[in-house]
Amino acid sequence: MIEGLYYLLALMITLPFAITFLIYKLSYKFVGEKRYSFHLAIDMTTVLYIASVAAIIYSVFSINPIGYIFLLLLFILMICVFIHWRVYTDIIFFHVCKRFWKATFLLFFSLHIITIVYGICYNISRVL
Repeated sequence: MIEGLYYLLALMITLPFAITFLIYKLSYKFVGEKRYSFHLAIDMTTVLYIASVAAIIYSVFSINPIGYIFLLLLFILMICVFIHWRVYTDIIFFHVCKRFWKATFLLFFSLHIITIVYGICYNISRVL
């Protein structure tokens, strides 16, 4: 039973695109609103993209990127708080967290694509 959960978690980290699409389709089927379904899928799979980027970096470069990712997330949070403070003067933590989570998704979605392409090119060049 536990091994099945490990395999499911490994599948989710390996294929976050498929999980994002699956969550979008399921939420659209139940809710019927495209925008809400899209944002729900993004919010629920951000952690998968973070874990996927960490796993790809670990497999390609053989370094543990968890500390660097944590520092990057803190830096993004600081930037979101600063921008929210400059624009709205009052810091509303819920709004800052929403923007932080969306910015994190955009960054790690992009990093996921970049690291996959780099990993493929790196492994092909090692073979040739």
